[in-house]
Amino acid sequence: MAGRIPPFPNPPLVLTVLEIRYPELSEGFSDSARRQMDEAVRDRLPLLESVVEEQVNVSVGGPAPALPSFRRRAFPRFSTRDRTTALLVKPDALVIETTAYAGWAESFRPLVAEVVRAMERISRPNGLLRIGLRYIDEIRVPGIDLAPGDWRGYIDEHLLAAADPDFIPESLRPSEWLGLVQYQTAPDSMLTVRYGPQSGYAVDPEGPTRRRDPHPPGPFFLLDSDSYWHDETEVPEFDADWVCQRCDLLHQPVSEFFRIVVTDKLCDEVFNKQEGDQQ
Repeated sequence: MAGRIPPFPNPPLVLTVLEIRYPELSEGFSDSARRQMDEAVRDRLPLLESVVEEQVNVSVGGPAPALPSFRRRAFPRFSTRDRTTALLVKPDALVIETTAYAGWAESFRPLVAEVVRAMERISRPNGLLRIGLRYIDEIRVPGIDLAPGDWRGYIDEHLLAAADPDFIPESLRPSEWLGLVQYQTAPDSMLTVRYGPQSGYAVDPEGPTRRRDPHPPGPFFLLDSDSYWHDETEVPEFDADWVCQRCDLLHQPVSEFFRIVVTDKLCDEVFNKQEGDQQ
């Protein structure tokens, strides 16, 4: 079991995203708030840029179809200088993402705590609507070069039933498949996992949050885990300590599911391989 504990020398994780949604700030995120957030996160995220988002609004239900209206909004984006970790501040959400994940307690959670405490101090939103923590893994195994690939021995057999030759007749050989399962992890929390063999990339290497030395495109096994909280009965106050505690609870089932899915063989032969090791 110890060999399955990330971070690994050769990790499959390509993107981690935390999104915290709240009621839209009545006055938006002002220039003063932007400067204060810049000061608060500068040690970790020294690069400040603007991201422009285009929104299309279409009115329905009137006597005649209305022409769509276009709205352009610029949001501050704070990032590391190599752009592998970033914070995007919107009027209704905080988005923290990284392609250089170095562990939950060691790296990502401290950044989350710093951001939400700064937000609470600078421009406290009027409540919390949703918290989502997402991990996307591209599991690539040397020697699996043709889709969909033979993942037996590397991925727990329970996730491979759709391609099990002892279960599926030869006339139904899968060329590609994607599974989805949703788990209730708490009365107000869920874990949604998408999984299956894919080709190319799940996360664009040329996206705004850059990937360091991405693998060449090819077959991989996708694990896309979205652990989220949403309370349908009330909108709680925006409290930084409560947000951090909730994030800890959301992280647990993602970590547990990953440990169940990956095998010791996968960890030994792929994840724990140091650069230069012989295959």
